[in-house]
Amino acid sequence: MPELPEVESIRRKLNVVLANRQIQQIEVLRDKSFLAFPIFGQEISNQTVVEVKRRAKILQIVISGERDLLIHLKMTGQLIFVDVDGKRAGGGHPTADWVNDLPAKHTRVIFNFTDGSRLFFNDMRVFGWIRSPLKIDVSKEFVNYGPDIDDPNLTADYLIDLAKKRQIPIKQFIMDNKVICGVGNIYASESLFAVSLNPKIPAKEINPKQMKKLLQAMQKIIERSTQLGGTTFDGKYVGVDGFAGGFQNELKVYGREGQPCLKCGSKIIRIKQGGRGTFYCPSCQCI
Repeated sequence: MPELPEVESIRRKLNVVLANRQIQQIEVLRDKSFLAFPIFGQEISNQTVVEVKRRAKILQIVISGERDLLIHLKMTGQLIFVDVDGKRAGGGHPTADWVNDLPAKHTRVIFNFTDGSRLFFNDMRVFGWIRSPLKIDVSKEFVNYGPDIDDPNLTADYLIDLAKKRQIPIKQFIMDNKVICGVGNIYASESLFAVSLNPKIPAKEINPKQMKKLLQAMQKIIERSTQLGGTTFDGKYVGVDGFAGGFQNELKVYGREGQPCLKCGSKIIRIKQGGRGTFYCPSCQCI
């Protein structure tokens, strides 16, 4: 599943190519992929794209009418923009769809623009979705979400306040979307290694100084990954330009079980926490 840096990379690409384009028609090839589309589909047609935003891992296409579009790629979603010259932009779970003729067998929704360009929403395993709430209701979609990790207003004091009564391990705490959004499994392991914190330490035992360093590390790593186009691990995310993300080349612990720690030479350990693999150095992260 694409994490925040991968989704942000897609957002930045789509924001460039979609802005100011007018939606002419929407074709829904699978009803469940565009929730409740028949009810308000005509409200979206003839509207103009203003910008593409993101909250957590959900893309928000802001349009000129009373509704906006929310898109979640989930595990295998793709967003592929094709202009009149056939040039493509976007990204997501890699399949042959974005190099073959479109629409393809996994195409679920097509946005046709008045200039002849199109945006394809493909989803092989059909877990992804598109919604179109009223603008005044968009915030309700995120009522159970904590702030994004790249929110400039996020503070260590906020995290300390939430952590002080939490017995769960710090890694699971920073991956809880109700606490903060955007720290996926890869980035949680890498951030804890960066500040030498053991992923098994209860969240309530992290002191303010440690939390401040951890927050800074998470934000730095997320921004670095975004700059590099995200992380392509086991081929699960690439851009339609054919380029994989680049952060996998900078991983210090994730996916390196049994390999020597790049700091001390000890073997990296892999354990399971909350059903997810956690990678860490037992020497560097002994506290």
